[in-house]
Amino acid sequence: MAKGPKEKLEAAIKAELPDDVTMEDFQFVLQQLLDAWRPILQEDLELSKSAERLIKETEQHPHTCEDEQLLADRLFAPLVTEEVALRTLDAKAREILGPIDQWRWCLRKILCCFRFGWLLSRARTFPVAVYYLYRYWLCIRRLFDDTIGNRPLTVDERADFRQLVANFATVFKPYLENEARTTDRATELADDATAGNLDCHVGGDAAESLFEKFLTPVNAELLMGKEAFAKLRQDPRFWFCRCWCLCAFRFGWCLGRARTLFDLVRCLIAYFVCLRRCFQPLTCQITKPVGCTDEEVNQNVGGLAVTAVGTATGGFFDHYTLEWRKVEGLPCSDDSGWQSTGVAYPGGTPTGTVSVVNGVLGWINTTVLPAGSYEIRLCVYSSLPNVARTCCCTQFSLFKVLVWIDHVADAPVKTGPGFGPFNPDSPLLIPSTNDVASVGCCVTVSGSAFVGECNNRKIKCFELRAGIGFLPGPGQMGFNPADYSILLSGPVCYTDPDPQIEAGKRAQWNQVIGKPLTTNLVDSIDIQLGNITIHDLWKLRPFCWPSDPGLPTNVMDGPCPDSHHRCRSGKYTLLLHVTDTLGNDYYDTQQVWFDNKPLTVEFAGLAGLPGCTDLHIGLNTQFVPPGAPCNIPWPVGILGIAYDEYIDESDLNPPSDNFDFYILQITRQGGPTLQIPITPDLINYGPDPFKGTTRVGDPGTRCDPVPLVVGCPPPPPIPPKFDGILTLLDLRIFDATCALSVPAPYVIPAGFPLKRGTCCGYAFQLYARDRTRSDSVSCHEAWTPPWAVCICNDLPGDGNG
Repeated sequence: MAKGPKEKLEAAIKAELPDDVTMEDFQFVLQQLLDAWRPILQEDLELSKSAERLIKETEQHPHTCEDEQLLADRLFAPLVTEEVALRTLDAKAREILGPIDQWRWCLRKILCCFRFGWLLSRARTFPVAVYYLYRYWLCIRRLFDDTIGNRPLTVDERADFRQLVANFATVFKPYLENEARTTDRATELADDATAGNLDCHVGGDAAESLFEKFLTPVNAELLMGKEAFAKLRQDPRFWFCRCWCLCAFRFGWCLGRARTLFDLVRCLIAYFVCLRRCFQPLTCQITKPVGCTDEEVNQNVGGLAVTAVGTATGGFFDHYTLEWRKVEGLPCSDDSGWQSTGVAYPGGTPTGTVSVVNGVLGWINTTVLPAGSYEIRLCVYSSLPNVARTCCCTQFSLFKVLVWIDHVADAPVKTGPGFGPFNPDSPLLIPSTNDVASVGCCVTVSGSAFVGECNNRKIKCFELRAGIGFLPGPGQMGFNPADYSILLSGPVCYTDPDPQIEAGKRAQWNQVIGKPLTTNLVDSIDIQLGNITIHDLWKLRPFCWPSDPGLPTNVMDGPCPDSHHRCRSGKYTLLLHVTDTLGNDYYDTQQVWFDNKPLTVEFAGLAGLPGCTDLHIGLNTQFVPPGAPCNIPWPVGILGIAYDEYIDESDLNPPSDNFDFYILQITRQGGPTLQIPITPDLINYGPDPFKGTTRVGDPGTRCDPVPLVVGCPPPPPIPPKFDGILTLLDLRIFDATCALSVPAPYVIPAGFPLKRGTCCGYAFQLYARDRTRSDSVSCHEAWTPPWAVCICNDLPGDGNG
């Protein structure tokens, strides 16, 4: 006889339920839930009969957050009675729990868990989620202190909740970031939707996993308080109650998103199934890595890593550990050689504190490990005493991926949390100041370009290119290797039709690991080993890349001149491209400020002194105050130009503004040299009084100026050439009588001043530099030729100082 609709539905439900669950128990629990839900639905149904009444009720009873809490209690309270609880649990759970008076606290906790899961599913923002977390925290704390919520929180309680929210944010953030990243897959998602591969169930369990990641022992202590946690954690019921709470979380979340009674039935089935998992035996399985495994950039370890994927779960799960060692033929159970150095777990905990099912177990930092065969051991531990751990192992071959740029000239890539060679946005730094660096002239680019080796996968070639502007890097939206059209170096290739030649190219000394990337591979090297000469060895020959002729000039931005990249300067991005023998590509990029603009350094003389004339220091000269008093300065302005063009004329901030300093000095003919302090008034000086740190004057020209093009923005005006005052000079330094009265920071060497009634030749020189780094003789510093003048001290011999 054919089954009717009712029998078919019951058979379908029974097929999904665990074997030990009877339909009688399931229907009983379902009926309690329906009995709780029915009055709520009936109230809404009554209100739906009259729009007038609905509006009136809405005005008289505006929605409050407390209404949500009361509704949750009405919905879930029937599920935490003793009879419903016992019908929900299997025989093993009932045996462990024992008499109800010994675990009534757990039943009260489960109501809190139901409520939190249900309410959290309604949160639309993270601040609302924090509010629901606060209500959950209060609910748990009231199990042990019924005064909380009716009094101000203590300092410790407030600290506990703050830390709990911080930990909650740590769990919640990756979920939100992952959701945001799916927006980058718009085209793929559109194709999945039209192909029928996308439906309303996609990613449905992603949010539910948040509960398990959040309810760690650390957070359990923050929820319950130290004293309650310390007292209850020794009780085996505590760990089962934690697992029960996770099931209640998930059931509440599921019910919060239910739209029909059929959804309610599905949520309840999942709840029964979840509770049975609390008593599974400890399960251990590693599914990855296996075979030839690439290491990958991983922020969790701050370097290169291999990801361990698998399962670590089971009844009374406490924690799991990961270890690694080189493969040496030892059995998995042998404890010899296992290491935990470089192991990182989700959440940053010392061990894996959350059970994992077919997910990420952790990461092994492989940055400093050589290529070779390794094995990983996973061990799962129970919270029950005298229960043996369960361990399993996997073996794999590590394929090294050492592809990065870490220096340009002597400027390293910024490192530290969130930075480093693997972050495409990490800038170059000036080593002495940690300011963002610019580079120019001839530069050597350094880093690593090596991949290999397993299953005959080896490095094939590498090359170094550049693109105009700060371009997206690997893993960033819009990354396109074709945008890098400027060749700096390469391709350097290791493959060759002749196996002997290829073997020579692949000699260990030709691996580019922490070496110059601007290099060639040449075979003209001969070495002498005793009486034997080895001819034509292949060897790397590094070189310095000349960025001045190497970068383009007259750069265009569409039909108009590019005002940001003049004179082979501006923002550029370097691309390191490595290929292997199977045709795989590996990339790294580095943002660089290039500066090849000239530095103008000109000495223009002393203010008020005509060219090609002697300087007379006397009683009736314009340079000496009346009476030539030694106790006041005798000022004269030193004129000149110390000007460094901005890398990008529209950007007046560092590193576009990378002018460093200028200095002035005077050398007496055949005598000592004096450093001139830099001051606008002979009163105020900078932190280093002998360095001027601002531009002076203007050369009136620009390198590769923006041309005028019809229909394009007009080029910025270039000011006329003018000399500025580099500093005020105190002429008392030339008078042997008054020189003793010149205060610091002047340091007047012996033999420098003139005796009265004598003359001598002096040479002035100006030096200036910017902060641009280079590997060659710097083209970003300059001295002026000596500016010579005869100075005569015409003051009377006796002085009046």
